[in-house]
Amino acid sequence: MDLFDYIKVIFDSKPTYEDLSTYDKTKNSFMLNRFMSIRYPIQANLFNTLGTNSLGAADSWRRVTSQFKRTPGWIFTKVKKSQSKQKESYVPSDEAVSMFMSINQIGRREFQECLKYNKETTISYLKILEKEFKNNAN
Repeated sequence: MDLFDYIKVIFDSKPTYEDLSTYDKTKNSFMLNRFMSIRYPIQANLFNTLGTNSLGAADSWRRVTSQFKRTPGWIFTKVKKSQSKQKESYVPSDEAVSMFMSINQIGRREFQECLKYNKETTISYLKILEKEFKNNAN
């Protein structure tokens, strides 16, 4: 049984919890204890001691959850949405990159590190080099 299916069964008022196998109850008892620690941290900490019967802990949490009519919102904590990566609008020319690497006596790997850790400064130097190449071409 999947974890979130198990959580639905725990908070369900129907007697489907009693129909679950012992394996399903003990398999998900750690995560159930973790979810319940959001609302009941002291009780969850007591279940964390070594040697606690995981089936007994799951049954105890079932008694606690019987007061809820549906799965409460605090079970599903929100996570921060990942920011979509913006496409880089500036792509330096190959000759500017090679000139930058020869001036600083670095290789491709070090150049990538420059872009990773100090992107703004590196890009500003590359723009200056491209401007110089453009002025020399005219």
